[in-house]
Parts: sequence; C-alpha cells; structure tokens
Amino acid sequence: MSIVRIVALACVVAAATWVIGWWSVPLCGAGFAVLRRGSAGVVREATLGAMLAWAGLLAYQVVHPAFGRLAASAGAAIPLPTPVLLLVAVLFAGALSGSAARLLEER
Repeated sequence: MSIVRIVALACVVAAATWVIGWWSVPLCGAGFAVLRRGSAGVVREATLGAMLAWAGLLAYQVVHPAFGRLAASAGAAIPLPTPVLLLVAVLFAGALSGSAARLLEER
C-alpha cells in the first residue's frame, strides 16, 4: 500500500467528482484496478483514495453557508446527526470505488 498512490487517486477522484459527478467514483476505482492489475492491495488503495477524496470535498464544502441548510434538510429527511451523514457519504464513496476495483481486480 502506497500513500502516494492513495493521494494521487484521491486527487483524481475529487476532480472527477467535482466535474462529472458521483458516478465517476466507481469509474475511477475500476480504472485504478485496471492500471494496477496484479498488484497487492488494489482494492484497499481504491477504497481509501475515494474516501480521502470525498472527505476532502466535504471538508471544502462545509464552510459554505448553504451547507448548513443542506445538512438541516438532509437531517429532516434522514433522522441522523450531520456528522453521521458525512461519514455515511465518505463510506459510500469507498464502497463504490472499492467494489468496482474488486470486480476488475483479477480480470
């Protein structure tokens, strides 16, 4: 497992998410798995890279005034505290990327 690869993937995932949207996360995970085919720890690196990317994107957005309104609306729809919702979002990104990487890891 390489921190440099995880951070590089996080940058790619964050940029792709910002420009294209959330569905780019599994595409990045799959692309990473294809590029690193046969290497150990591909799924772990893909998962951690996506989680780091979304944690960074959420940390960047949390200072925006509209984020409080969004968190209140989401909290009304899903009865969970805002930090738990943020954690669920980060885990979701990891699950998307990691599962796509796992599907293509050995092909």
